[in-house]
Amino acid sequence: MATQQFRASLSRGRKSWCMIFRHPLRPASDGRPGLRIRRGLGIDDTQKAQVLVDQMNELLVDESYWKASMRENASRRFEPRIVAAFYEDIETKAEDPWAVRDEVVPIPGPHEGYARALLVGPTGAGKTTLLRQLIGSHPKRDRFPSISTAKTTIFDTEIVFDSAPYRCVVSFLPRDRVRSYIEECVIAAVSAGVEGSDDDLVLRRLLEHSEQRFRLSYLLGTVLEGRRGEEEEGGDDDSDDLGSETAVTETGPPEIGEEERARMESVLRSFLQRVSKIADALRTELAAQLDIDLSLLKPEDQDSFVELVESSLFENEEAQQLVDDILDEVESKFMLLKEGSYERDQSEWPRRWSYETPDRDPFIRAINRFSSNYAPHFGRLLAPVVQGMRVAGPFRPVWQGSDSNSSRFVLIDGEGLGHAPASAFTLPTSITRRYEIADVILLVDSATQPMQASAQAVLRSISASGHDSKAAVLFTHFDQVRGDNLPNLTARKNHVWASLENAINAVDEAVTLGAGKKLKRHLKGRVFFVSQIQEVLSEGAHQTRNELCRLVAVFQAASERKKKPIARPVYDLANLVLCVHSATQQFHDQWNARLGFTYSAEVQTEHWTRVKALARRFANQWEDQYDTLRPVADMIRLLSERLAHFISKPRSWDPPDAGEEEREIATERVAQEVYSALHKLLSERFSQEHLNEWVTAYAYRGTGSTRLRSRDIRGIYESASPILAEAPNPDASSFLDAIRDLFREAASKADAEIIE
Repeated sequence: MATQQFRASLSRGRKSWCMIFRHPLRPASDGRPGLRIRRGLGIDDTQKAQVLVDQMNELLVDESYWKASMRENASRRFEPRIVAAFYEDIETKAEDPWAVRDEVVPIPGPHEGYARALLVGPTGAGKTTLLRQLIGSHPKRDRFPSISTAKTTIFDTEIVFDSAPYRCVVSFLPRDRVRSYIEECVIAAVSAGVEGSDDDLVLRRLLEHSEQRFRLSYLLGTVLEGRRGEEEEGGDDDSDDLGSETAVTETGPPEIGEEERARMESVLRSFLQRVSKIADALRTELAAQLDIDLSLLKPEDQDSFVELVESSLFENEEAQQLVDDILDEVESKFMLLKEGSYERDQSEWPRRWSYETPDRDPFIRAINRFSSNYAPHFGRLLAPVVQGMRVAGPFRPVWQGSDSNSSRFVLIDGEGLGHAPASAFTLPTSITRRYEIADVILLVDSATQPMQASAQAVLRSISASGHDSKAAVLFTHFDQVRGDNLPNLTARKNHVWASLENAINAVDEAVTLGAGKKLKRHLKGRVFFVSQIQEVLSEGAHQTRNELCRLVAVFQAASERKKKPIARPVYDLANLVLCVHSATQQFHDQWNARLGFTYSAEVQTEHWTRVKALARRFANQWEDQYDTLRPVADMIRLLSERLAHFISKPRSWDPPDAGEEEREIATERVAQEVYSALHKLLSERFSQEHLNEWVTAYAYRGTGSTRLRSRDIRGIYESASPILAEAPNPDASSFLDAIRDLFREAASKADAEIIE
């Protein structure tokens, strides 16, 4: 009965009474119906709060209300906050954080005389350090944006060079997603405790999510002194210094006093004690339930044990209450910032924060709360809950002189790419979907180890997507390129250029013959070499200063309106079938190996926990990837590379004698339109159209769940991007029709012609 399964209860919150209930129509963290919802009622009076809880229980009892169309009927009977808590959870759609920021600080473009530069590159190559130089951010006084020796940039940052005042808008992760991250941290910590790990490991599991993107230590502080300085900004991701790293000192009095630090440590110790208590009880319970000594578990039984612990914690009220209390503590950190204003959603969780001031120093101090990784401020930093940040104001590079006041461009910086070939092979859609709006795509790479797998993947994607004319490359750490065979500046540049040329030549093989030659031609005059940009550039740093000034000139020139092509390519869609077949065949070969259905020497079978994490992100509509598992991006890459040859070789031209340059401009426009459309089509086919299947795949638990989950995910791929056969099934016909329609529309936008 619904009355037995779903009941709301009253709970004392931080400031007033809260209501807790399991939502019958939303999947919980374990994939089963009954997501735990906790909503503040904003009422101190117990009797009034209980009235609201009773109303929610009426909703939970009567299943006739369990659909979005009944919201209006429910609003006639129940309090608005009860209706909102129930129905808005049904109708929740993932917001586009870019659009949320656009509402406050829009991104200007060529129509306003602005160029938009997208910075892309491997983790640690120096993208964010370059960004500091371009906006005139002092490396010790400002420390904005943050850098470190490890992965630091975990969300998009857009900087608009504009006139005063300084403005900022920050968009946040939704409450339920933050709670899910906290829940995963608690589960990891309790699991470590059940396994008998020491407090240091348990605390680390609690404070740092396995993805290393959600760090509770930033929000809650740390307990053990050894952990406190671990992530301090002692070095940066672009350290050109050949000596030891120089510690960054905080100017002015410490922001966190001893009393506040002691309180934070007390709160953390209480959380750690509760984790230990839950772990001890669960260890005893599972040992009795399984009738075994947990210390004698065989390696092959560990996975099943971990999943058993996880399932138990989803039902454990003490563990869920601990998650709620940690979430309350996280939410309280928003109140520590007095500057600016928050806009909140229906649950009173911050949706975005905005701030405006004519003064630079207080502006930088305020926005650093959302981007900093400075260890002495742990416990007051909000970076883990940020989805994106956009700032605008009179930024200027100090080395450019008075001319910098005329700079009119936008810099877009995102998460760095992995170093391992497996993780770098496909770029995430969070990067490639920005190609369309960028006027310059700047690959930032290290000159000490140039053109590794991730940098090569960038060049391939730029070429396959038709954005060759936007490409530029900047090499950092150039002063560290040394060797007995490199006696002078020219020899050092040629050494790095050789690696770049090898990567460009590889584009021919990966995309289409002639693609590398075209890319190299577009890169002429757009390759830069810089040194020690983590420091304030001295007057004597002529080489780096000149290179950066050339880079700014490239940005400014990119705002010029592009001419429309005179040549008109004519395509025969009959040849499209071969491109689609080749791409889908390769996709299935790779993913069947990842899921363990086939063997491949080139593709590693993924651990079941990673496949499960991928299913969870699709099921919750968080994103279309987990770490290096990027099915949508894989399909976009494979299709765009196959289609690149088709696009570059149309059946005919109008006029037939169109020049080579005009033909290139025309085919680039077609490729760009196709690439942009592929993101929308494949996101819908892989995600929205199969949401229920992703929910089912994630929900599997117990013995055999790994195989069942992999089977269902393979079924999703076979429907979303089926392999074309001689006698196509309905899914294959639908997919081919969708690609044809996509190409027709893209060709129309690019002024190309289609022969049916």
